[in-house]
Amino acid sequence: MKMDIARNLLNLGAVKFSPQNPFTYASGLKGPIYCDNRTILSHVEFRDQVVAAFIEVIKQNKLSFDQLGGIATAGIPHAAFVADRMKKPMVYVRPKAKDHGRKNQVEGDYKPGQKVLLFEDLVNQGASLEDSMAGLTSAELTCDACLCVVDYEMQSAKTRLSELSIHLYSLTDFSALTSAAFELNLINQDGLNLLREWHADPKAWSAKF
Repeated sequence: MKMDIARNLLNLGAVKFSPQNPFTYASGLKGPIYCDNRTILSHVEFRDQVVAAFIEVIKQNKLSFDQLGGIATAGIPHAAFVADRMKKPMVYVRPKAKDHGRKNQVEGDYKPGQKVLLFEDLVNQGASLEDSMAGLTSAELTCDACLCVVDYEMQSAKTRLSELSIHLYSLTDFSALTSAAFELNLINQDGLNLLREWHADPKAWSAKF
């Protein structure tokens, strides 16, 4: 499944590699990969494949939950599609609580003590997951798992997920994406080596540029 999802993301242009001319991220760091999973929403056939894959992961791993939870903003549509297909309730989680109205961070109809299964489009460093977990805890909700489309497999994220006691299930990951890109001749061996160098130490790699 991971290679199939990876190939489709690359063929749609949702994931792009540029080892020699890196992208600048919101953090200010530079990196050789850019992932825009919002592209999935515009392609019905692939969108259906992603929804079906998420549901299969839930069933195969016997994941229990009371609510599906979308992490704002990119995780919300995936949670919504799956919630609709499975006929399950859903909430969504903001990066931080609103500063007006009811000042909610978690939006939806829920009860304290309920268990939430989170959805994210991309997990890089895991910061959005940490923010979401803080919001769930404040709302007296629990969570022990998150589903995502792409996992960059960063060590910093693995450490953060361990500290949060969250198990991450991804439809594809950095390893599959780089393998698929090499297979499709989107990158050569030098590009693959640069990508692996970046993955080993993103900050040091970014500093070179």
